Amino acid sequence: MDDSKPAAAGRGHDLERGFYFDRQLQLWRSTWLITYGLSLFGVFCLVLGVIDYVDGRLLLAGALFGCSAIAFAGLVIAQLTERYTGAKWFFIVPILGLFFLLLTHGGVENTGPLWCLAFTPGMLYLLGPRWGGVLWLLLIAAISTLFIADLYPWPGAGYPPAVEGRFLLTFVGIGLYSLGQDHFTARQR
Repeated sequence: MDDSKPAAAGRGHDLERGFYFDRQLQLWRSTWLITYGLSLFGVFCLVLGVIDYVDGRLLLAGALFGCSAIAFAGLVIAQLTERYTGAKWFFIVPILGLFFLLLTHGGVENTGPLWCLAFTPGMLYLLGPRWGGVLWLLLIAAISTLFIADLYPWPGAGYPPAVEGRFLLTFVGIGLYSLGQDHFTARQR
């Protein structure tokens, strides 16, 4: 039985209503959310990649074009095979790469961290409360280390301490809310 089919007898109607059972997480997930998330991410990366390319920011353009291609590949795979559990990795992996690129590079005029905050809820939802929580804690440790040790690999990259502190607090708040909401939603289902 593939990972998109309901595990329990009599639950087949859930797939038609837009849900699939994620065997990795042992949770029901929305097919609509993964489709919408991959589409939105792919389109945003494509549009911003074109803008960065036109403006001569080739590193950012290349990263965004790559993320867009991966997201659209995941979308096609999810739609054709109905294997949504596997398709979520076409969102999580490029998001993590783009997250650290934007955070360490700064993006366009240091707006990279804003996009990192926007990515967080979707990434945590796709990993579920348990594994999303693990990733979230690891990201907090990595971000804290980056900020405290000033480990920016790009010349001129970095943020004032007030921005770093507020980014970290906002990241913690968004993570707590996202993980808590997902935990209670999963318990209700």
